[in-house]
Amino acid sequence: AGCGSTASTTGPETPMDATTYLRVQLSFDAAAPMHLDAARFLLAVTRARVALTGDVGAADPVALVHYDHERLEATLRVPERSAAQLRSALTVLREVEQAACRARVLVEASSLASLAA
Repeated sequence: AGCGSTASTTGPETPMDATTYLRVQLSFDAAAPMHLDAARFLLAVTRARVALTGDVGAADPVALVHYDHERLEATLRVPERSAAQLRSALTVLREVEQAACRARVLVEASSLASLAA
């Protein structure tokens, strides 16, 4: 009786696995090209989230699904409830490692398949 149940305790009617995928690109001044590895890209995203919402607001995980270091473009996976907060944090991101930059959300989708389409 209920042994195989996987009921969620994260909130009413919110599936634990509801995720959103965002393809994000950072751009820097052409006079000072920036080379970021995947870890530094994700660190920049995390710092932007903390700057906007503090440590507690940035507590939801952001997973780096794919990263293209030449294009400074990443596919990020976040809980659906955090997608708007991540977009806001990226909007206010103006500097990475003391270099002026701009972040753009290129595509947002509910699955990897629809992100690729």
